[in-house]
Amino acid sequence: MADSTTKETTTIAAEGNNFMQNFIAEHKVPREAHQYFTRPDSWLTPYITSPSYDPIPTFSRVLKRTGEDYFFSRTVATPQTIPHLISLQRKAWHLPEETPKGQSIPYFDGDNRAKVAAPAEPDTLFLLALARPGLDGHPHVIHGGMSCAILDEMMGLCIMLHHQHISGPRDSLFTANLNVSYKAPVPTPSDVLVKAWLVARQGRKWYSIGQITDRDGNVLAEGKGIWVMTKRQGKI
Repeated sequence: MADSTTKETTTIAAEGNNFMQNFIAEHKVPREAHQYFTRPDSWLTPYITSPSYDPIPTFSRVLKRTGEDYFFSRTVATPQTIPHLISLQRKAWHLPEETPKGQSIPYFDGDNRAKVAAPAEPDTLFLLALARPGLDGHPHVIHGGMSCAILDEMMGLCIMLHHQHISGPRDSLFTANLNVSYKAPVPTPSDVLVKAWLVARQGRKWYSIGQITDRDGNVLAEGKGIWVMTKRQGKI
């Protein structure tokens, strides 16, 4: 059974950047997902019970009245796609200082082919149950585009959690660039851990890295992305 994601929210329309805080306060981690990832044979249980992280509701698993987030809250929230998903936010949350313009960004400028070393405790962790056949490209392997969509969404959610700590009204963030390296097939059915963290912010650009990993810690797919904060238009 897939997680229940029928509740809508209108708090994102509120002025200010507290919309994520409001969302987390008004929604709960799906009980079915929590039960699934804490079952006796789950290798992901230690992440949920870790004292370093807080389980939080996943923003894109709730359909908005505008139709926003239909894809992750409906299209891939079925027993044949991604029936269970849990987001974990690091308790020791830190928004890095803005990188001065002209200063290089690690893993993005210069030799961007350097092997990525994930932090011991990334900003966010996402636990996903990947089912089939709805995600399959090849039999028992998810479509490469789905891996890209997962990284795009999870990395974007990580940035949204950071962005709420910026003072002022809520500005929109859009993916400007996302480069994905496919390192190994992502099997279905399987449970995976997605790591996502903010590398830097520079002007209106936010730099993030995400990894889809298996139970042995192998990186199956890796994304390096840039999100751009749009300038807020004045009201008429």
